This record gives sequence, C-alpha cells and structure tokens, in this order.
Amino acid sequence: MPIKDRILKELESGPKKFKTLKTKFKGSKKFYAAMEDLYQKGIIDEKNGLIVLTKPKNEKTEKPKDVFEGTVVKLTENYGFVRVEEWDKDVFVAGKFMMGTVVGDVVELKKIPSRRHQYEGEIINIVKEKTNLVAVAEKTHGNIYAVLRDCPVLALPIENRRRDLQQGDVIVVDVFGRGRSHRALTAKVRENLGRVTNSTKAVELLLMEKNVTADFEDKVITEVDEVVSRIDMATEYKFREDLTGECIFTIDSASTKDIDDAISVSKTEDGYRLGVHIADVSHFVKPASFVNQAAFSRGTSIYFGDSVIPMLPKALSNEACSLNPGEERLAFTCDMQLDSSGAVKSYRFYKSVIKSRLKGVYSEINDIYFEDAEKPRIKEKYNLQEPLQETAKVSAEIREKYSEVYESLMVAKELYGKLNSRRIQRGAMDIESDEAYVIFDEKNRVVDIKKRERGESEKMIEEFMLLANGCSANLAKKMDLPFVYRIHQEPDAEKLFTFKENLKKFGLRLEVKQGETLQSGFSRLLDKSRGTKLQHFVHKGALRAQSKAKYSEEPLGHFGLSLDDYAHFTSPIRRYPDLAIHRILTDVVNGVPKEKIKKKYEKFAKAAAKQSSDTELNAMQIERDATDIYVAEYMSRHIGEEFEGAVSSVTNFGVYVELGNTAEGLVHVSLIDMVNPILQEGFCLYCPVTGRKYTIGDNVKIKVVGCDIMKGNIDFEFVE
Repeated sequence: MPIKDRILKELESGPKKFKTLKTKFKGSKKFYAAMEDLYQKGIIDEKNGLIVLTKPKNEKTEKPKDVFEGTVVKLTENYGFVRVEEWDKDVFVAGKFMMGTVVGDVVELKKIPSRRHQYEGEIINIVKEKTNLVAVAEKTHGNIYAVLRDCPVLALPIENRRRDLQQGDVIVVDVFGRGRSHRALTAKVRENLGRVTNSTKAVELLLMEKNVTADFEDKVITEVDEVVSRIDMATEYKFREDLTGECIFTIDSASTKDIDDAISVSKTEDGYRLGVHIADVSHFVKPASFVNQAAFSRGTSIYFGDSVIPMLPKALSNEACSLNPGEERLAFTCDMQLDSSGAVKSYRFYKSVIKSRLKGVYSEINDIYFEDAEKPRIKEKYNLQEPLQETAKVSAEIREKYSEVYESLMVAKELYGKLNSRRIQRGAMDIESDEAYVIFDEKNRVVDIKKRERGESEKMIEEFMLLANGCSANLAKKMDLPFVYRIHQEPDAEKLFTFKENLKKFGLRLEVKQGETLQSGFSRLLDKSRGTKLQHFVHKGALRAQSKAKYSEEPLGHFGLSLDDYAHFTSPIRRYPDLAIHRILTDVVNGVPKEKIKKKYEKFAKAAAKQSSDTELNAMQIERDATDIYVAEYMSRHIGEEFEGAVSSVTNFGVYVELGNTAEGLVHVSLIDMVNPILQEGFCLYCPVTGRKYTIGDNVKIKVVGCDIMKGNIDFEFVE
C-alpha cells in the first residue's frame, strides 16, 4: 500500500501527533514528501498540535464543469458578488441564491443562464466560513445590533448581549445561521475593542479581520534555529562556486533588513557581464518542514507603514538568508552575458557563496548618479578647469563609502541605459501608481505623507531583476519543466472598450500603428499624459483596463512587460513563488533528470501558483487598506485646513479629489451647490441649473472636514 494511503488510514482512527506519525513511518524521505503533498492538497491539516484528516480519503475532488469555487466580495440588500478566479470576474448572485453568506466566505458557485449579466451564478455550497468578522455595535429601537464592516446592510441580532457594549464600539463576532438566508443570521460577540481612534489600533483590527499574524509557532522557530545551526560553510564551498572575491554589492532602501538580491556588473570585449545573486532560501527551507508549511500558508511578506509581517522568521529573513554586507552568504546566481545593446546572449544558473562589499542605498546612489551627470555640463557651461567641490548632497563620506564599487556603479548605469532603451522599444508599459510614502516618528506616529518616487537606481535594479526573472522562465520553458510563472494576459475586451470610450471624452485615443503591439500603443499614451493634469485619469484607467497579473503553471507571458518568458526568481525571502522555483531549479543545476523533476513538481507547481496568487491579493489589499488608514490619521490632524488638489474621479454621490501628497478624499454631493446633478458617463458631474461642473483633472481647492481612521476615509468640501 502506498505510504500516502497508509498515513490516511492511520489518521482515520483519529488525530495524531506529528512525532507519532514520524516515528511510525521512520521519518523517511517518502514520508515527508507524502505529508507535504497531503498538506498542500488540503487533505490533512494541523489543529491544536495534532495532524487531522480534513477530507474523507475517497472523497471525489472533481466538481461538475459548471461549478466553480469563489469568494464572496460584496453584499447589498438584494444581491451580492462572488469573485471566481477561473473567470477573472465578479459574478452576480441574486439575494435568494446567496445562502446567507457574508463577505469573505469561500463558496461553490453554479453558473446559471442570465439575460441581465454576462456572468451570473447560484451559491450551492459554503466551503469555508469567514472568521474574525468585524462589526460595529449600533443601537436601533432600544436594541444593539452588530453591523458587519464588510456588509453594512446587515444588522445582526446579538445572542450574547454584554453590559460593556456601547453604541459605536468595534466588536469581533462569530456569525451563525449561514446556509439558509440572511434573515437567519445571528452574531455572538467574541471581543469588544471599544472605539478605534488611532492607526495602530485600526491596523491591528485590519490584520485580525484578515486572519494575519506576525508570530510564528514555536515549532517553526525551533526548527529554523536547528537548520541555521547546522550550516557548515566549509562543506558548502565544496559544492558551490566561490564568488567571495568578486565585486558584489546590494542596493536597497536604507531601512531594508531582508536583503534578497545582490549584483555584480562589468564590461566585456563585446558587451557586459551581469551577475544577479539571490539568497539561497531553498537551502534552508525544505519540503515537508514546518517552516515551509508556514511560508506556503503566508505566501508573501506583507509590508505596511514601517512594519512587516514576514513570510519567514527573522532568523532567516533578516539574518541567515539576508545578503548582509561583509558576511559569507549562500546564493543562487544567474550569470548573464549581454551584447553591447543589452540583449542577453547566454545565461547560467549555479549555486554560489558570496560576500557583499556593501549595502548600497537608493537615495545615495541616485544623488551620485545625478551629480556625476551634472558635473561635465556645469564645467562646460562655466569653462571651469579645476575639479568641482563636493556638494552637501554627496559628501566626501558618501564618496568614500562607494569608492570600492564606484566603477561597477558607472558600468551598471551605462547598462541600465541600454536596457531601458530596449524596454521602450518593445513597448513595456510604465504606469505611475501614485503610491503613498508614509513617514513615522520614533513613537510610530504618522508625521508626513509623500508621493513615493522612483529614482534611477531603483529603476536600474528593477531592470536587472527583470533580466534574471526572464532567464529563469526561459530555462524552465525550454526544458518543459513544471514551474511557477508570473503571467499577465491581454486586457479583457470589455474593459478595453470602456477605457477607449472614456479616453474619447478628453480627446485622447489609444492608437496602435501598423506593425505595432497593443503594448506600444498603451506606452505611448501613458508617456503622452505623464506630467499633465490627465495623468492620474489615464494611468489609473490603463491599470483598470488590464487583466490581473497572477501566478500560473502555464508559460503565458507577461503583457505589461511585453515579455514572452517571465517568472519571479529574485525575492525568495519574501515571496513563496520565488522559493518554489528555486527548489525546482536546484534540481536542474544538480543534474536531476527532467522526467524525475516533472514527476516530483507537477502538482506542487500548480498548488504553489494558486496559493501564491491568492495570498498576494490578500497582502495587496491589506497594504492598501493600511496605507488608507495612515493617510486618514495624518489628515485628521489637518481638519479645517485648505489644500489644492485635482479631481481624480466623479460618481453620482460626489467628487473625489487627490492632493499632491496622494491623500484622496470625497466631496459628498450634499456639500456641493448643485441642483439635480447629472453624472456624465463617469468623467464629469454637471448641474443643468447653475452650469457648474467638475471634470476629472480639474484643479480645485478643498477644505478637510472629516476623517474616519478605522475605515481609512477622508471627507473634503470645496472652497470657492
């Protein structure tokens, strides 16, 4: 009997400790591999320190072709929407077919015919109920109800009314009665958090709601400590290429502690040699280990404010795996030979030992690049013969810090110029995201909000990482290996049509000339609007018109980057898909036969791709929501103050205005002097009586009138 069947048979008699199973099956490699496979398929899980069976052994996993799994993402009084990955759509579900589900529930959805919607469905089963539901206590007719934060249309009766519960308190509840109708739902208060009036508490609440925790279980920490203590560098040198003598260095933000990647760059007779050296995380994180289970479950590190919830414990992420300067580190190297135009001629992957010369900082290198580019121009303009004095921006100390890698930095800048030209030629899109950069003081209070800027060194490192990522995907595709690709498909036809129609209202067109790609048309439009009052509208609209980038076991290419081959190889400390393909590529460089690799990783690659896509979406939502909370807290200190901004979008309930620091607020229609305003196809709010109108891109002056820190909302009013 196969070992998986024997494990399942053992668990059918009841939950077992992992140590008990390990002893029974003698801790063999087959045992660990079987446990990993069963865990990733969701057939087994761990609860209260015991391994439990979550599915009957012979349960059929195949669903009918018209049944799909999805997540409830919106709920109104009369209908809801379920997001289904296979359709890349939010599916309309009439209220009578919602089965009393709430936002966050995972459900099985059956597609049904519809005359009103392209995609319409009926919920037939609740696969997983959302836990840690957050609500606000609201009093109605003398009774207090739980109004769910994600479903404000639901006011649920509270079964365990508590004396300490007051109007407006934020509560964590369990919801009962699903499976019938929303009228059958009730709530039990698990925790009363009181009023949420600061960003620290609001973010804690957000993380609780998303079932995210920063802490690792003790068994994971213990396992990591054991793994790190067993590293024998003398042995590693025997099986790796020694690159400790090469000029290798890292470039990151000053605050970065989990350093994934380092570079080395030099000129050759006919071009360049670029080395991208990535932390060899897969050497420390083995299949079937507790730390791998934790990493797979988390899928990614989550960054918000000045905090991080890491995918891996700090003993790995900030220490043993982080490519810290002056320390020997195990790496996975992508060694590339490029011609004089920056095209990759050949590449080679291998395991290495490196020692970073220094931790470069983006802002410092940007200053060096800018000043060194300006000096020749200044000397020529003023006919200066003597050397220019060092400026306060680039001090003698900074020059000294980078002296050892200065020549490499100049070659790197030159190579980046070639790569950037190639990027433009192939039509890769460069969408401005208007991301907020939140600045905190020593007491973790928000003291400023600025628009995050990308300098030359940030863009340079991005291009170097793109090359290594592309090489990893190209290798897997050529060898026809199971892999986790990063894919981005062409825009949905309906979304693209809507975007083009919206552009016409501003006299703009998405033009694709004969022989060009659609990406080139997008790129030209983005560049044309860059720096104008329509930049926000065009770039945000272009982003919304795109399909969602995700992970897949199929090599479908990346539309936005205009690349046929793409994967994520360069950040295994903070992304599970990178760790997954490191594991596969390790077998490649170790000479494992292709057929054995296929058999070993086929199911794993598919599971890793799906899990990585799901956890990435969750992390992105948390990061966005946390930023909104921080921005709202910052703007709450400026209530009553006036600012200049631009109209970013219009709706039938008001006008959104974005300030120069990226803060965006709503001027509610009730605060606008209009009579029966008309929304003109989503780009202009117009009053037929007064002639007043607000159009996307208009410069306006506003006053801050309110902020809801918990929701991350800001309210403005116009100043005449």
